[in-house]
Amino acid sequence: MNHSEHNHHHHAHQHHHHAKSEIKTDVTYENGKILIKLEDNNGKPPELAIQHEKEMHFIIISNDLEKYYHLHPVKEQQGIYSVEQVLSDGTYQAFVDITPENKAYQIKPNTLQVGTRATSKVTLGKKDSWTKESGGKTVTLNAGNAVVGKEVPLVFDTQGEKSDPYLGALGHVVIIDENVEQYIHVHPETEVTTKFNAYFPTPGMYKIWAEFKFGENVQVYPFIIKVKE
Repeated sequence: MNHSEHNHHHHAHQHHHHAKSEIKTDVTYENGKILIKLEDNNGKPPELAIQHEKEMHFIIISNDLEKYYHLHPVKEQQGIYSVEQVLSDGTYQAFVDITPENKAYQIKPNTLQVGTRATSKVTLGKKDSWTKESGGKTVTLNAGNAVVGKEVPLVFDTQGEKSDPYLGALGHVVIIDENVEQYIHVHPETEVTTKFNAYFPTPGMYKIWAEFKFGENVQVYPFIIKVKE
């Protein structure tokens, strides 16, 4: 997985509203370049609010939930953004995380097929270790009782190592359901804690990607969680 530092800054928003989306997104991939086109219901490019120094945070996840990329496309012209990222053959879901000015927007998956080899969706196993290691750093997740419709605390213990702030937070967390349809972005309770609060709209199995910066490097820690009715 590609986890360079500049690929992991993220803004703090939690998306669980059901407003009708007034923005259309179109995602294409060719020769290592991803193109994202945005337009409103009138066919015009929307104005985007800056969220933690970026207009767009772009998450790509393979259908089998094994590959995870957090990218920051740049604006080529009004309504057109691009980012360089080589993707191996397979099926991906791309989530365009933006905040349009004065327009309702709901994040939905954009299916991205690279090459001809299809990637099947998977059933996440119910057993998972709550302690993960990446880049020589260890993180343990202490999750509260995960129930639909209630705030679920996710407390990450960095084992005595202090994670460094980047873009105003000590960490960033993205959660996707096993159908790769629900995008849940959570944020820390405060700017000086690694406790996050999540809200799950439906029961089922979800995969969590927690990003923490240690020194110059951002490490990504995946966890699986079961959410009950």
